[in-house]
Amino acid sequence: MLVGLAFGAAPAAAAPEAAAPVAQPPCQAKIAIVGGTFINDAMMKSGLLGQPFTIETAVGPSPEIRCGRSGGISFYYVDGHGGGRFVETWAALYKLGVRDAIGGATAGGINPAMKVRDYVVPNDLIDFNIDRPRLLPASIFKEGEVILPRYTPATDPLLDEILASETEKRLKRDKALADIGVHRGGVVLQAAGGRFETPAEIRMFAKLGGDLVTMSVGTEIAYARMVGINYACLVIISNPAEGLGEWKFDGLSAIYQQLNPVSLDILLAALPRIAALEGKPRVGDALRIHPEMKSGK
Repeated sequence: MLVGLAFGAAPAAAAPEAAAPVAQPPCQAKIAIVGGTFINDAMMKSGLLGQPFTIETAVGPSPEIRCGRSGGISFYYVDGHGGGRFVETWAALYKLGVRDAIGGATAGGINPAMKVRDYVVPNDLIDFNIDRPRLLPASIFKEGEVILPRYTPATDPLLDEILASETEKRLKRDKALADIGVHRGGVVLQAAGGRFETPAEIRMFAKLGGDLVTMSVGTEIAYARMVGINYACLVIISNPAEGLGEWKFDGLSAIYQQLNPVSLDILLAALPRIAALEGKPRVGDALRIHPEMKSGK
């Protein structure tokens, strides 16, 4: 997996003060893009985004959100998984009325078919994370909602198809990308986090059925279903999972430089197709709210 940790680094400079929460967002959108290492700062440098804003939620101020627009389609953008503030991020997207969200990451490849630089659109999850709530706080939901979601399927099939087909089309346009595969489906193994895995852990994950290992999109898959947002993610295999091949940190920069702009192209091409889904029944609509628990009327 890949995670933004800086062991032994000098103390970071103080972060700029976040924008004050606004009563009304400066734009209206039904689509959100949640950034990660699959795109890094490519969206932030694209010229498509407005100034950051935050909103107040039941769990506190949101991370910074930006309004974006491409091809006539408006969207919200949250950079870097919301700075690790997963609960506040998804509470905010729920409050904003987002219907569809796309995320992504880089990951370690466990499945030998998933080579370095390949794209994966995963559709299932094994979650070993230990430091994030399993269930979002009841305070963010509408009164009377009993949230006990199912994950069969774990991601939205319509969004999965859009991401996979747009990725295939983008790669075909560039001969330099001809060796990159696109995997439709795969099991994300979300590790506990805080460090890379050991080779023994990876062997265990492989026996459990994990295809790739990372530490953020699993939480996004889980939380998106809880708040009724259709979700899919685009993942780049950045390295073999530990013990399955040799790799070095400095090899990651080349992957970022080559594929972050490609990921941006894929996302922007997907936006009109995602917008066209508005009003259509979705599989997640019936997988979120548990019926009232009583024996009769």
